[in-house]
Amino acid sequence: MRAFLPSLAGGLALVASLAGCDQRSARDAAPIIVRATFGRTGLSPGQFVYPRAIDAGAESIWVIDKTARVQRLDMKGERAPVGFAMPESALGKPTGVTIAAGPDGQEALYVPDTHYHRIMIYDPELVRGEEPRLIASFGEFGEGPGQFIYPTDVCVVVGSAGLPERIYVSEYGGNDRVSVFDAEYRFLFAFGTQGTSEGATFDRPQSIEYEASLGELIVTDACNHRVGRFTLDGELVAWIGSPDSAGDAPGAFAYPYGLDLPGNGTAVVSEFGNGRVQHIDLETGESLGVYGVPGRGAGELMSPWGVVIVGDTVYVLDSGSDRVVSFDAPRRARQVAAP
Repeated sequence: MRAFLPSLAGGLALVASLAGCDQRSARDAAPIIVRATFGRTGLSPGQFVYPRAIDAGAESIWVIDKTARVQRLDMKGERAPVGFAMPESALGKPTGVTIAAGPDGQEALYVPDTHYHRIMIYDPELVRGEEPRLIASFGEFGEGPGQFIYPTDVCVVVGSAGLPERIYVSEYGGNDRVSVFDAEYRFLFAFGTQGTSEGATFDRPQSIEYEASLGELIVTDACNHRVGRFTLDGELVAWIGSPDSAGDAPGAFAYPYGLDLPGNGTAVVSEFGNGRVQHIDLETGESLGVYGVPGRGAGELMSPWGVVIVGDTVYVLDSGSDRVVSFDAPRRARQVAAP
């Protein structure tokens, strides 16, 4: 079991778990049965101001908030939170973060620097008081090949040797597409256009992940209120949800922003508009469970942006309340090992 421990420093506050073991069904939504809550409003380590991006590495949770601070939070409670500020932030702040294999096969920190139209790749071994080591940076503003308008997320597909083979970048603001690069950051191709049709169109693709069990890319098409399945070459396989079916019914979505995949053909999706997390069967589109209701109380979520699964625990950004909420992952959504 991997969970935050009360020894985390810098303002992390562990809240006692609520009684019970199982969440309610999608047709009987209720507050989350909380395992732990950490963070509060503030600028100190372990505190947040509207956190909008979350991912997990081998031993850490990474969170980026609207002050452009990138923070590493130790899941074992052995190290105090540490982080850095993005080099530029006057124009806007990142909306995504990805921990994945870097060019040497070691863990790297990919930050889509959304309002500066580039991808920044950092060494995640941070030292307090020192600037992070920048491994690489690619992209610039524009509509052409290899250019970006508001990149939102990065997905790294790793080969059998443990090295990146392809890098997928989602973007919005007019491009509304996914651009694909090789391991040397050379542009290969892009797929998708701005729109609302049933074809390969997007209206703010916010999160993108690789589902190895299906060999597919999964994309949250946030403002079209749907989740898409695509081949690695960008061909549409299927949509789950649609602009016409947006809502809070099981299997429907309202601004699905966050996404994580346990690797078994299901997806865990955080819905900005519904104030909840939904567990979805990717092949059937069936809702396997709903977690949370809108609000600021215990087990409630206000505008959740991101979500990540670590072992048997789901961590969701309760963005509107400046905190992270964790709860027991549905059994079918549990990972055998942490990423």
